[in-house]
Amino acid sequence: MKRRSLLQAGIFLGVWGASSCTRTAQVLAAPTARKLALLVGINQYRNAALNGCLTDIELQKELLIHRFGFQPNDILTLTDQQATRSRIETAFIEHLIRQAQPNDVIVFHFSGYGSLQKLGTTADDIQPILITADEPQDNVIANGISQDTLLLLLRSLPTQQVTTIIDAGYLYPGYALRGNLKLRSRSSDPATQLIDEEIEFQERLLANTKLDRTRTKVQWRSGQMPGVVLSAADAQQFATESPWNGFSAGLFTYALTQQLWRSMPETTLRVDLRGASELIARQSDAKQQPILIGQKSRERPLKPYQVPITQPSADGVITEIEDNGKIAYLWLGGLPPQVLEAYSLGGLFRTDHSVLQVYERSGLVAKAKAIELPVQVGQPIREAIRTLPKDLSLAIAIDATLNRVERVDAVSAFSGLPRVAAAIAGEQAGDYLFSKVEEPTQVASLTTEAMKGTISPAGYGLFSQGREAIPSTAGESGEAVKLAVKRLTPQLQTRLGAKLLSLTANSDSSQISVRAALVNADAKIAVQQTSRVAEPASDVVPSNGKVLSLPIGTSIQIRLENHDAELIHFLVLGLDNNGTGVVLSPRENEQVKSTIAPGETFTLPQAQSDWIVRLPAGLSEAYVICSRTPFQQTEALVGTREKFIRSLPNFLDVAQAVLQDVHQASSTTPAITPPELFALNVNAWATFRFFYQVV
Repeated sequence: MKRRSLLQAGIFLGVWGASSCTRTAQVLAAPTARKLALLVGINQYRNAALNGCLTDIELQKELLIHRFGFQPNDILTLTDQQATRSRIETAFIEHLIRQAQPNDVIVFHFSGYGSLQKLGTTADDIQPILITADEPQDNVIANGISQDTLLLLLRSLPTQQVTTIIDAGYLYPGYALRGNLKLRSRSSDPATQLIDEEIEFQERLLANTKLDRTRTKVQWRSGQMPGVVLSAADAQQFATESPWNGFSAGLFTYALTQQLWRSMPETTLRVDLRGASELIARQSDAKQQPILIGQKSRERPLKPYQVPITQPSADGVITEIEDNGKIAYLWLGGLPPQVLEAYSLGGLFRTDHSVLQVYERSGLVAKAKAIELPVQVGQPIREAIRTLPKDLSLAIAIDATLNRVERVDAVSAFSGLPRVAAAIAGEQAGDYLFSKVEEPTQVASLTTEAMKGTISPAGYGLFSQGREAIPSTAGESGEAVKLAVKRLTPQLQTRLGAKLLSLTANSDSSQISVRAALVNADAKIAVQQTSRVAEPASDVVPSNGKVLSLPIGTSIQIRLENHDAELIHFLVLGLDNNGTGVVLSPRENEQVKSTIAPGETFTLPQAQSDWIVRLPAGLSEAYVICSRTPFQQTEALVGTREKFIRSLPNFLDVAQAVLQDVHQASSTTPAITPPELFALNVNAWATFRFFYQVV
């Protein structure tokens, strides 16, 4: 690639300098405050291995070093057979308790199995336990990090600036694989007491902290853990890990760390947690939602890891260089997971002084050629041009609960569809799951109203990766697999269209200065803005860290603000809670164009009564797409505007046209891009993705 082509593409500092140079990376906390971390991840258990816990530790470690300013020597990791109960407890004392000072920042992370153990004779004696690598061979004596022990260890720290992350679950349904997700929970053993060494260890901690067992139980039952505790799910939900292309990772850890890479200085932990919750819900249909507790969890504003962020968002970092800085290894932990999955070779990233072109990738690590020297280890990277395949397909995981004949028929049927691929559940990445609706809880868990027009109690259908039934996809009992796949084909095409739109989401990397808000009659309930908008939004309903929930009957609008110096063209598309692709636009009789002048604000729809949340219950998403040039191909397919919300039978074609329009808006890039790829210049467009649960 020639440097002249890159200059024409608007990649160098003439375009980027105003934002990046004025926000130079700084040390993330006071220089006197030390930052210490203990990271524990266990894949190799005696009975059933996990796959993603070591990836979790990598995700967390790279984030702490390159985003939060932790020194590598101050991060201790224990993995697999290193992570025995005694070694974890010893490391907590030696590395954290004995080194920490009152103002220091502490992070403790655990990824592995969890369980509920009845350590006594009453219901009050049931206690969560983190299962360590030295789980006992018999089931008479329990061995692990109990909730009591963890609380006492945290109470022993001399600082309140502590964040605990638990990516493990406690609810076990009797099976290890739920759809395409592996559960991080184990069945309760019949053990009724802890190993003697653990009891003695607890007694020493009780003496040092001047607590008794009754007060300890009261504190952890009421959520009064020291500092901030982030857990993958509550006690009645599943904590899971997912296969991706080239790696597995805990849904919670991956979602959380990805959000924190892209967090802005003004962003609170609850806002980041909502973003993580949305990423998780797209996989598990809101049946796994992270929780935030702890004595400092109610502080306002609450910063991630209790450390102020002073850097702009990033998509990753340079971790290693070769050939005198001409070759760089990139950690891509900040890219949205769906974008990373589809990312094609040839994409461009930038630092403050250089551009790097990706020519090799394995999982979260890419190898890139530096176009403009120098590059250095530790430099944050941000997207410049996103490259995506034009023939992207939808991956359908075939549920392991189907019998062999059903699975063979399903693979054959899906493989015969254009742009649809079959995957093995639990082993390969997928977008949705194909299975049977045959679990009573999948129907009984819905209200009578919510069930209307959604799912039938039997037949084949589509599910989230966490095996939650998707409305309006279940067939009748006795339906043949191949007929079910044929029936589902229009739905698959629509959902492929939604997948394509999701790959345009870029609010963090876009260089268009625009803000979008989802509002109801009273306030702004969700706000997204590009990094180019200087001031944070005001009058926003505080996030609770969960997926946004909207009751049926709620009136909503989208409010767009153009902070840019140029006219902005916009388009709003969505996938409603019934799985229908829709377009939202001003009516023709309103004589309003889908453009916003510099400094102007536009509200869509103009009448609040035009957009009302309706049945069925489920997940909905809306895409607000902004461009510096008109959406010519897309508008030609969308057609007339007689109603504000219109269904689009050709939703896949419309989504493909959106990418083509944005590709053409990145007008100088086709000359340096293979014809089979879209090349999307972040200076040309911005897409906001609003995700909400209809209840």
